Amino acid sequence: MKGDAIGNTLYSERWVLKALMKLTQLEKQEINDEFESELCLLWDMTIEKDVVNFMMKHDFLSIATKVIQSSENMRIIEIIVGVIGNMCCVESVRGELSQRKETVETLLALLETPDSCVLVQLVRLLHSTAWDLVHNPDYGPHWLENEFNNTRLSSHIAFILMSSTNEELLFCVLELLATTCSLNINDKDFSLYFSTPEIVKGLIESWQQLFANWTLEDDFPSKHHTKAATHWTEVLCSFTGHVSGRTVLCQFGEQLGDIFSKIICRPPDCLDKLLVSTVTLMEAIIRVYFNENSFKKVLHILHNLYQIVVRRFTGEPTNNEDNLEPILQESIETYCANVSSIIDHHILNATLAECNENHVLLYWKIVNDRQIDVDLGERAI
Repeated sequence: MKGDAIGNTLYSERWVLKALMKLTQLEKQEINDEFESELCLLWDMTIEKDVVNFMMKHDFLSIATKVIQSSENMRIIEIIVGVIGNMCCVESVRGELSQRKETVETLLALLETPDSCVLVQLVRLLHSTAWDLVHNPDYGPHWLENEFNNTRLSSHIAFILMSSTNEELLFCVLELLATTCSLNINDKDFSLYFSTPEIVKGLIESWQQLFANWTLEDDFPSKHHTKAATHWTEVLCSFTGHVSGRTVLCQFGEQLGDIFSKIICRPPDCLDKLLVSTVTLMEAIIRVYFNENSFKKVLHILHNLYQIVVRRFTGEPTNNEDNLEPILQESIETYCANVSSIIDHHILNATLAECNENHVLLYWKIVNDRQIDVDLGERAI
């Protein structure tokens, strides 16, 4: 009936109100499959902005807060948190949530739950609320930023990374970290909140969990794994921008370096953001970790990059639509220059002796060009 429809949707106001009423009486009501199905339908409905506005009109956040506080049924809590997460895609809901201290505290308390399904929805909700930090830096003080400041969120995230075996949860946490660590607002680098030994330990453990069965002969087993690996390196790469971050990376240089070496040795056509980040990370830990095979592979990649440049100059098509070659080339050349100045020359010369002659010539060309640039810069000063 049109008069009962919510906004421009076909959903019934009466049905939603009835579902909300059942939620308010949840303590008195035995939870059954039918009621769970109704809540799942309500969850699906909250992708519609009109439904979200209707539920906010009837104070859903207060209802949800009381349900989470009183219920011991983790499936119900998972659904409620998922509903709030959907609703937070609407800006006005995020603004209202930021004013609801009790609701925020109730949600954050769920970080201590061992239930992976609840945590998945909670992390997705946190990612939705981070939207304003990413896209509206002048939004004003944000409750999520306060959580970064007091390290509570960082500690819980580190624990999840170190202990969870749930791939979906780890995917979500890595995406949240990648988003927040990329933030730089009012000269405040948000990656500083997360560049701790606990987080790096957790990142190493999460990699072992997600990629234990990954072999170098193949690329990652799924798009989700590729995305997670990219987020993983982006988080660590954000730490290279400050002293404390580089220090903690070097603290775990051996473990991280072994992982970076595996990423570098993927199939030769994998020229992507993951590779760019990994080369940057290898340069960051070069004082504590150098792998000869990885170095050879980097030179091989650099040689391929120069060939791509030549083909592009002659009008031949290339596979990389993202045009990452210049960025990757710059990262590799910086890495090569630092190898020359930091790595023991006996080790370096022995490694170069095993390389393709063209690769060696290219390496020394880069090192010499970089040295000329340094000399010219010093003369200019």
